[in-house]
Amino acid sequence: MNKADSPFGIQTYSQGDIRLDMELSIYQQLQKQSVNFAEFIQKLTDFITVLEDNKERYNINPYTEKLNRGIHILGQYDSELGVFPQSDLALKCSEGRWGAENPRKQFFRSIQLVWEFKTRLTYQEKSLLQICPVYLHLQTQVKSAFFKKVLVMPKIEGIPLGKTEFGFSPEFCQTFNIPDFEEIMQKFRFSLHRFLDPNQKRQLLKIQSAYLFQRLSERGIIISSLNQKNILTTPNRNNQQVQYVIIDPVADYYLPISPVYNLLTSHLCKNTLQNS
Repeated sequence: MNKADSPFGIQTYSQGDIRLDMELSIYQQLQKQSVNFAEFIQKLTDFITVLEDNKERYNINPYTEKLNRGIHILGQYDSELGVFPQSDLALKCSEGRWGAENPRKQFFRSIQLVWEFKTRLTYQEKSLLQICPVYLHLQTQVKSAFFKKVLVMPKIEGIPLGKTEFGFSPEFCQTFNIPDFEEIMQKFRFSLHRFLDPNQKRQLLKIQSAYLFQRLSERGIIISSLNQKNILTTPNRNNQQVQYVIIDPVADYYLPISPVYNLLTSHLCKNTLQNS
């Protein structure tokens, strides 16, 4: 078994056809429990095999893929592995098809953003906006394996931002200095966006997100445009605030439309900020 250290404390192990990337606390928990890594990998692959054989049973993705890119969002309770801070897990499983999202890229990007949020946002901002933690990523080249890449995360209860009625909460808008829906509706420069989506508020949400990403970029935190289904809104039981949790911080592009749209929207939001 080969071990390598990576940025942000990520620990990577390779054993035969399997590569395992672990967030630092998971690696430390394995060491604390004196877990044999070869045995852990075997338990983990057995755990994943159960998911492969029961994909429909464990499916927690409310969205139907327009293009079948071989990505499965599955939920399973861990009663065997015992090293995760939360036992209720969400797993992003990829068949490894060409052109699909890369769970390993999401793993590294999420850990980087957790660190950036922790060090560059204020206490109030961090209490309202968070990145979903990631625990580990397994990649296999075993030909018989149905899932070639698996990202393990905690399962977070909430509803997608795209299904909220008014977008970000008033407190969130005030904290990050972004306009609410009513303000956006009054800005002439966004009339084309409203024309494209007259009966839904999808465009208003995308405009709010563009404002948010600009506010984050001012702190040196760069996030490209996201699909609103990748941001969950969930109540914080400790202080009754509404939290927003980014599940997948990797941009979901549809070339060539998405980059052009994102650039135009970002430019209009920037001009609005300068003129306000």
